[in-house]
Amino acid sequence: MRYAFVVSSGLGYQIPRLFQNESSFLEFDKVLQFLREQGFTGVELNLDSDEQCALSRIRESINEQGLQLAAVGTGLVYAQRGLSLTDLDPAKRGKALAVVKGLLRFASSEHAVVVIGLVRGIPSGDMDAASKLLREILVECDQAARECGGRIALEAINRYETPLLNTARDVITLIQEEHLAATGLLLDTFHMNIEEVSPNETIREFASKIVHFHIADSNRWPPGHGHLKLDDALHVLEESGYQGWVSTEVLPKPSNIEAVEATARFLRTHDLMRS
Repeated sequence: MRYAFVVSSGLGYQIPRLFQNESSFLEFDKVLQFLREQGFTGVELNLDSDEQCALSRIRESINEQGLQLAAVGTGLVYAQRGLSLTDLDPAKRGKALAVVKGLLRFASSEHAVVVIGLVRGIPSGDMDAASKLLREILVECDQAARECGGRIALEAINRYETPLLNTARDVITLIQEEHLAATGLLLDTFHMNIEEVSPNETIREFASKIVHFHIADSNRWPPGHGHLKLDDALHVLEESGYQGWVSTEVLPKPSNIEAVEATARFLRTHDLMRS
């Protein structure tokens, strides 16, 4: 398995106004070097735009540091811009879809997956209508992924953040019913701790469907700061034959630097991150 760390303006290594000014790009370069020095071989980014100049600069920075782009998250499209794939306003829904498609093209060129998490939205009205909208637009996203040779990681997110697709079985059922050939499952230990009866059994049951994996402890702090046995979960994942990316998506606690160092130390201690 390969290990990455999330860098964003929110979760992970937090850089305020990331990619919105020159100073944030300079800090991003330093963070990539720090991740590489700590033993990470990849980085996951949460982006809210497919602006081409920024994407080109991002690609250049990652390549210069000898890292790989593991995944592109889209949650900030909703969290910062208020655009979702289930918005009842067709114009807003179309804008969200356009950004996701643009990021799919970018990610596919770097052999990275695109995460569809909170960009699905948090509908509060007719759940049947929202679910129908989501299915329709995920079919369109899947088609776009197939056309550009990309891959979508559809995340199971806990019920307190969205009512749509809370468990691994919810995600897999939708993928199978809609025949989504370019879409796979993203499991996250933080969400599984809330929704799954047994996270380890969930990993075993759906191992062949997993295309990306997130880790965070029970309080969304770095590994070792909560009550989850993340080493057990990661060993189960490794034993299942999974060879993809494992990204750390945590709160920047106790600090950005300490979160990265604690994660790297945890992974080395449990013989998961190997030189």
